[in-house]
Amino acid sequence: MIQPPGLGSCSCLFISLSCLSSTSFAGRCGKMYLKYIVFFVFVTASLLLNAFMPSKIIDQIQMITVIGFDATEEERVQGTVASPKYQQEGQVEDFIYTDTADTVYEDWVKLNAKATERLLNGKIKVVFYNQKLAAEGISDFIGFLTRDPSIGGNVSLAVTEGSTLDVINSATTTKGRGIFFADLFEHNIRHGNLPQINLKIFESALDSGTQDPFLPMLSIEKERPALTAIAFFKGDQYVDKLPIEHADVFKMLYEKNVSDGEYQYKSEEYIAAVENIETTKDVVFETNGGSGTVTINVNIRGAVREFTGQLPTTQKEKIERDIKQDIEKKANRLVSRFQELEIDPLGIEDDIKSGNRTYNQKHFKSAYPDMPIRVNAEVKITGYGIMR
Repeated sequence: MIQPPGLGSCSCLFISLSCLSSTSFAGRCGKMYLKYIVFFVFVTASLLLNAFMPSKIIDQIQMITVIGFDATEEERVQGTVASPKYQQEGQVEDFIYTDTADTVYEDWVKLNAKATERLLNGKIKVVFYNQKLAAEGISDFIGFLTRDPSIGGNVSLAVTEGSTLDVINSATTTKGRGIFFADLFEHNIRHGNLPQINLKIFESALDSGTQDPFLPMLSIEKERPALTAIAFFKGDQYVDKLPIEHADVFKMLYEKNVSDGEYQYKSEEYIAAVENIETTKDVVFETNGGSGTVTINVNIRGAVREFTGQLPTTQKEKIERDIKQDIEKKANRLVSRFQELEIDPLGIEDDIKSGNRTYNQKHFKSAYPDMPIRVNAEVKITGYGIMR
């Protein structure tokens, strides 16, 4: 008889007598024993599996948090990695390794030869591509990341103006460069003009065939890294950029919903800084005689937090009308630029595909550069702040 753990001999005898006295209870008693047998088999199997798993001692590895890829003049790849070492009093010192090779995997061998411990990818937060490499195409480098199961889909990607090594070195921080850059992107996504973007979203757009991806672009300003633009891709190749200060309209057109956004309107009469912006967006596709027209409707609500000039705040309708016209002008100019480049970072084709039974990809691709696409903005001012 198998003795269940935690039961004494008397308890075991009691269970045995009870089992003998009742046939129905004997069945339940047998199930109880089976449960303990399964438990012991599971624990034993787990211990055996763990015994044969390769061990990684924390003092014998270095976890990479930042990666940079640069195209060189010799058509080779320069790889740079940053790995943090935790010091006393909670401070972090980054060790930076860089080398050049013909392939990423060869470069990784060279980088590991320079490190005092094995370099692992499990803590990567940010990956940079310099502008030259991005213009040549980065699908192979995206594949390098997605084929590694230790790398998560929420890794941030970005393009750099100039060397990725210079951008990585320009970040001076005691919390580690990986955390620094990840916080920089997260802050601008939550409260700035950067739309939500990461490895998973970029790869999804790249593989979709109905949308072109984009990434944030960094450069060095006053010896510090700064988010300066949004880089647009045609397939996996960088083709154009939009200064980050003008990316507020792009974010409204790209995301279904925006919360806590900002917008500044300037004219000769007055300047209005609108904050706490909330937007919703929908795309309407209408066919007429075989051709199609697209209308992007954007509803915007926000509060004027700062106001300068002679225009009385009682003229609420004029402020709403002025901002509406300003947003529509910028948005339509931006869409025309996308059509000129034959790129679709807004995912207009994807919206049409999901909502139109007559969608034909070949027809859309050929019609897109000249397709009538109009942006309609509705603006609602919900309050006023400082006036001067």
